[in-house]
Amino acid sequence: MNEPKTIDPLTLSLIEGRLNSMNEELGDRVFRQAFSMVTAHIHDLGTVLFDNKERTITIGNWMPVHTAGSDVCLKGMLDWIGRDKINPDDFIIANDPFIVRFGHAPDWSFLRPIFYEGELLFYNFLRTHQYDSGGAFQGCYYPRTYDCHGEGLMIPPVKIVEKGVIDEKAYSIILRNVRGRTMVRADNMLVFEAMRKGEERVIDLLKSYGKDTVQGACEELLRRTEESVRKIISTWPAGTYTAERAADWDGTTDQPVWVRLALTVHPKEGQLILDFSESDPQVDYINCPRGQTCAAVVSGVTWSLPPGTARNQGLLDCLTIITKEGTVLGPTYPATTGAQAVTLGTQVTECVQTALCQVVPKDTAAIWSRHLSPIVTGKRRDRIDPRTKSPQVYWTSPFHSDGSSGALYGYDGVDGLGPCHAGGGVVRAPIEVEEWDTTYRWLHYEFLTDSMGDGQWRGGAGTEVRIMNAYDPKVWQPLDCVVMTGNSDGEKFASSGFMGGTDGNVNALGIIRKEEDVGLRCFDVQYLRPGDIIWTKGGGAGGFGDPLDREIEKVRWDALNEYISIERARNVYGVVINPKSFEVDEKATAELRKKLKAPRKGGEKKGV
Repeated sequence: MNEPKTIDPLTLSLIEGRLNSMNEELGDRVFRQAFSMVTAHIHDLGTVLFDNKERTITIGNWMPVHTAGSDVCLKGMLDWIGRDKINPDDFIIANDPFIVRFGHAPDWSFLRPIFYEGELLFYNFLRTHQYDSGGAFQGCYYPRTYDCHGEGLMIPPVKIVEKGVIDEKAYSIILRNVRGRTMVRADNMLVFEAMRKGEERVIDLLKSYGKDTVQGACEELLRRTEESVRKIISTWPAGTYTAERAADWDGTTDQPVWVRLALTVHPKEGQLILDFSESDPQVDYINCPRGQTCAAVVSGVTWSLPPGTARNQGLLDCLTIITKEGTVLGPTYPATTGAQAVTLGTQVTECVQTALCQVVPKDTAAIWSRHLSPIVTGKRRDRIDPRTKSPQVYWTSPFHSDGSSGALYGYDGVDGLGPCHAGGGVVRAPIEVEEWDTTYRWLHYEFLTDSMGDGQWRGGAGTEVRIMNAYDPKVWQPLDCVVMTGNSDGEKFASSGFMGGTDGNVNALGIIRKEEDVGLRCFDVQYLRPGDIIWTKGGGAGGFGDPLDREIEKVRWDALNEYISIERARNVYGVVINPKSFEVDEKATAELRKKLKAPRKGGEKKGV
C-alpha cells in the first residue's frame, strides 16, 4: 500500500470531483451526438482515466461492463504499439479480442495520451458499441460463425491519428470493411474531439494545482480506497466459498456451459482471491476474455461493498483474479467471443454474488434477470439512399424486454433496471424512435404478474413485449428482415433467490406467424416475414429472505397493482386478500402464516 500523501482534505476533494466529472463529461459528449444507436439511445459505453503507471484513477458512471478491468485492455494496446512510440495528439483504436482481451467485435476501444509540459501523465480511454464492425449482419451477436473472423473486423491497436494527422491509408482499410462507414467515421471523430476536450480539462487541472499536487492527490485517492476496502474485507470470515452458474448453451452444442468460482477470503491481508480455473473448456461464441471477466468480477464485488466505494486501482489491488487459458474465461485464437459480456460475463458476476452471499449475506443482492433483448436487423427497400442507390440498413437491440435487479436485505429489486452487466446504466430508447428507424411496431409492453422471485423482499418484475414486423410486403424480399438472439440467455436457468428467497421465472420467447408460433430460442437466428410478431416474456429477478416474513401491507400493495396474483399472495406469502375490496383478512392471514411456517421448524435455511 502507498504511503499517505500530505494534502489538505479540501484540495483532495476538489481534485477528485474534477477528475470524476471529466469522465462523465467525456461520455456525455459522445452519447449526445453519436450515430450508433446503442451509444446514443442505450448509453452502451464506458470511460476511464489512467495515469502514466497504467493504473485506473477514475471510472465514469456508465456501463460497468466497459470500465473496471480496462487496464488489461490498456496494457494490451500499449504492448502492441510500443510505449516509446506514444506521442501527443495520438488517437489509437482497437477491438481484437486476443490483444485487448475485452469487448466483442463492435466494442471498439479508443485511447488518447495526455501530455503536460512534454511529459506523459495520463490516458483518456473510452469503449463503445459501433454502428457496425462488419460480420454476417449489422449489430453483431450472430452465433453461427465458424471462428472469430466471421464475427466482424478484427482491429489490432492502430493509430488512426498520429501527432494530430489522420492516417487515411490505414483508416480506409477499416472503413472499407464496415457498413455505414460515414457514420462510423463520424462517431470515431466525435470520440477523438471529445477526448481532445477531455485532455484540455486535465491540463487545466494541472495548471490550477500543479503537477505534483495532482499526482499526489491521485496517489492519496488510490491509497484511501485500498485502505478502506482492505479494512472491510478484514471483517469478513476467512475461508473458501464456491459457486457455479451456467449459460443455457453456446449456440452450437445444446449443453449448459458452466462458470465455476472458488472465492478465498483472506481477512488478515484484506485480499480476495477469485479462482475461475475450473470453468468449462472454451466453447463457441460466448467465451469471455480476461479483461471482460475482470469487469464482471468488479461489478459483483462492488455491490457487496459500501455505496460510494471508488472503483479505482485501490479496489482492483485488493482482488486477485485467476483464469485459465483454454477455458471459457481464457479463450485462445480463433475462438469466438461475440456474447462474452452479456452471457458468460453475467455468469461470472452471478458466481461472485453467490459466493459472497455465503460471506456477507446481508450485503449481497440476489441474482438479476438474465439478458433478453432480441436484435432485429435488415434492409429497408422503402428508403433508398439517392447517392448510393442502396437501401437503408438498420438494426436495434431495444432492451425493452430486459428484466430487473435482484432483491437484497431491506430492499426489493428495482423493476426494469435491466441486465446485471449494465449495472443499472442501460437506458431504453423511446419507442417512437425505434419505430421510425426500423420496420417494427410495438404492440405490447408491460410488467408480468408473478414473474419475480418471492421473498421478504421480492425481486424485480419480468416484462412482456410484442413487436410486429410492419415491412411493406410489396417491396419485401426473403433476406431483408432478421432477428438474432445471440445476446439473450436464461430459458433454462432462472435467476436465483438468496436466504430463503425464491427464483424468478425463466425467460421465454417466440415468433407468431399467421397465429402460429414458429419457434425462437436464445442464441438463434431467424428470417422474418411481414406481419411476423416477436414475443418475449422476461423472467423476474431473485427474491431475498422468507416470503412469509414480508410485510403484509407490501403484499397487499403488490396484489393490488398486479405484481403478484391473489393466489400467490395466499399460497406463497400467506396473506389472505379479498379479491373485490383488496382488504386483508388479518385473522385468516395470521392462521395461514402460522400453518405454512410450522413444517419448517428445525430446518432453517442457511447461505444461498
